[in-house]
Amino acid sequence: MDAPRVLVAGERSGIGKSTVTVGILLALKRMGLDPQPYKSGPDFLDPMHHDMLLDRSSRNLDTWMFPAAVPELFRRSCDGAGVSVIEGVMGMYDGVDGRREEGSSAHLAKTIDCPIILVVDASGSARSVGAVVEGFKRYDPDVRIGGVIANMVGSQRHASMVEDSIRDVPFLGGLPKDETVGLKSRPLGLVPAAEQFSQERYDAIRSLIEDNLDMGMLVDVARSAPALEPTTDESMFGDGAPRVRLGVARDEAFNFHYQDNLDLLQSQGAELVPFSPLRDRMPDVDGLWFGGGFPELYAPQLSENEALKEELRGCSSSGMPVYAECGGMMYLCRALRDLNGQEHAMSGIFDAEVEMSGRLQALSYVELSVEDDGPLAAAGEGFRGHEFHYSRVAKLGDERLAYRMERGKGIRDGRDGMLRGRTLASYTHVHFGARPGMASHFVSAMEEFRSGRR
Repeated sequence: MDAPRVLVAGERSGIGKSTVTVGILLALKRMGLDPQPYKSGPDFLDPMHHDMLLDRSSRNLDTWMFPAAVPELFRRSCDGAGVSVIEGVMGMYDGVDGRREEGSSAHLAKTIDCPIILVVDASGSARSVGAVVEGFKRYDPDVRIGGVIANMVGSQRHASMVEDSIRDVPFLGGLPKDETVGLKSRPLGLVPAAEQFSQERYDAIRSLIEDNLDMGMLVDVARSAPALEPTTDESMFGDGAPRVRLGVARDEAFNFHYQDNLDLLQSQGAELVPFSPLRDRMPDVDGLWFGGGFPELYAPQLSENEALKEELRGCSSSGMPVYAECGGMMYLCRALRDLNGQEHAMSGIFDAEVEMSGRLQALSYVELSVEDDGPLAAAGEGFRGHEFHYSRVAKLGDERLAYRMERGKGIRDGRDGMLRGRTLASYTHVHFGARPGMASHFVSAMEEFRSGRR
């Protein structure tokens, strides 16, 4: 299967990968090449920009959380695309720790046999950029750097000096300093695309790429990637015959979802029913799914939707499978205190209180074991995930904590996963690629609930 592809990696975080990737995707779209976007690592926010601008849903690929699933997930989603573009994570070689390559952009590139476009910072240097590129080439000879982009060049003469310094790697061009085109950020990463949408800004990013990079050379690099070998393992996806209805919270407050998770749930028989906890009543469903997001920014509106909160408590107490993570977990607690100390009443399924902090509370890959049967997994199972949050659980009630953390922080004392009946809420973000059986486990729990209420 031919699958032209490149991975846009940076020498470090903050190098401009997100802006460069968005510009490349938009330029490829205008060339009629129907690009397929990806994000290396667990980030939710960068893919939102891809989704808003393109005709294909962005996907996450992570060689630490779900290494065995990466080949199938990539092959399945890139089918038919003109060029696949993967946005890297942190610096090119940064992964789970300082010793292992798992989770890094470099390791992902090797896993799917993909050439890398390396973005380097040219500000304050010229010939030294060549030494940086040479070091990245030699650090792991099995990684193929197919091209270099110099960001923050001061002039065309500066770009030419940088080009002259680079040996045996194609130079795709230099991007001038332009503070007006950067994508805005806040503590958890980029500001969600819907909140900062500006067609003029995106057009400017695309023009920056088209005016300064050799897009024809970039496409040639992508087409130099070898054909993908067929996967031999049994597919993790089911036949998709709908058997149950799953309510998925999707609005400004809850918008952190992995597209592959939703696809896997659908493939196992879940019809997805989007609804807004900010505005809607409870949909007619057999289960509920609350992803992460920014509930603290919309706490007053969430608190005011009393009808939905009451319905949610009733559904949970009746045994309906309910799953929530991070921001969704905050909504299932009794109260949320914002940075001003103002307390907002949440749904109250759990007698726990969450408070926002001005400091990062956790940023880590997670590895855990399940100690109590829940809607996602049975006791004795385990999986990998990640956590990233500025809130903390300030008070717990009598909730059971179903997860024991082997890596990561969780809610408290190395535990995570508040469990009450068939309602589970945790700080851990789950990607089903880490344990594909979780999708069918959740759908089966919904089927059992549906049959019991007939």
